[in-house]
Amino acid sequence: MKKFVLSVLCALVSVSALGQGTIQLSNIGKTIVTVDGAAAPAGTTVQYATGVGELVGTSASILGAGYFSAGSTTLDGLTGTVNLHLAGHTGDGNWSYSDAFEVTLGGSGTPPAPPAALPNGVALDISATPAIPEPSTIALAVLGGTALLFRRRK
Repeated sequence: MKKFVLSVLCALVSVSALGQGTIQLSNIGKTIVTVDGAAAPAGTTVQYATGVGELVGTSASILGAGYFSAGSTTLDGLTGTVNLHLAGHTGDGNWSYSDAFEVTLGGSGTPPAPPAALPNGVALDISATPAIPEPSTIALAVLGGTALLFRRRK
């Protein structure tokens, strides 16, 4: 009975290891990360995402001059060819996202494939300034609200 339980446990562990892909969390030799058009300073955080607000894997900090390198990261539940975004923020918690890119993850197969690399040309420009509406937008909203009030009174 012990051998059976041990065999089942080993089988579950080996199957769960196949349900994850790996990718290098590094842009050394690739496009730099920028903040409002300038090279991102040290301490800026980057991470992969499958969509807006859907972060996956571990995060890395910018080392300096817009470059980051944190080795390979495991993306649980993702295998094969996937669409990812590079996400980043400057400490304010407001994440900015790159355009989606397609990559074939490593880590699956026997023997496991090496981690995928970040494709060339993936650019991330983090917006550090909050979006402030133009005065004309605010005036138009007030004018529309006033028109709704007068229409309601008649």
